[in-house]
Amino acid sequence: MASTRKKAKARTRPPTPLTDVDLASVTDAREQILRAAYALYWRHGMNAVGVDRIVAEAGVAKTSLYRHFQSKEGLVIAVIERHREVWTRNWLRAEIERRGKTPEEQLLAIFDAFEDWFHQQPFEGCLFINILTEARHQPAPIRAAAVGALAEVRALVSDVAAAAGVRDPDDFAFRIQLLMSGSIAAALNGDVNAAEHARGLADGLLELELTAS
Repeated sequence: MASTRKKAKARTRPPTPLTDVDLASVTDAREQILRAAYALYWRHGMNAVGVDRIVAEAGVAKTSLYRHFQSKEGLVIAVIERHREVWTRNWLRAEIERRGKTPEEQLLAIFDAFEDWFHQQPFEGCLFINILTEARHQPAPIRAAAVGALAEVRALVSDVAAAAGVRDPDDFAFRIQLLMSGSIAAALNGDVNAAEHARGLADGLLELELTAS
């Protein structure tokens, strides 16, 4: 177990899940709207950003937004799906695989990746959690999309936990996701060591699991 406690050393400064805001590189109206909404929702929140602001940022007509997404609800759901692609699949999965050679190392590498993410300026937190928090009075499909996105993150952790030999990967993934969410909240509150603290707790959970196996 000692090897799992060693913090993975990045060969180069690792990438962070930046919002995709390069509007000049695309001419497709749908993509312009989606990129503008993605950046605005992450920076300012879903409820604080109206359709008028999105189309102004995207440089398109309001009719174009409704033609491609039908409603703001449809646009929010598309933004959640884009974040699943950018954050979960292209950043988190890639980072834990890059940083950890074994499944045990990869589980702890989640928090190594988070440490770099938390130092990104500005750090805006988790888009999935932010939208879910704001979605209390929003249509059910938005809440379902955010819940599904968080379930995908948990499934990723569960798959790695299963490869590590954890007895109940789904339960373990639930506990790790609690640490992930808690560290995000702590980082938003100014705790610069939030990821390191969460990593230590995750290491303890992992050691208990593998010792008992």
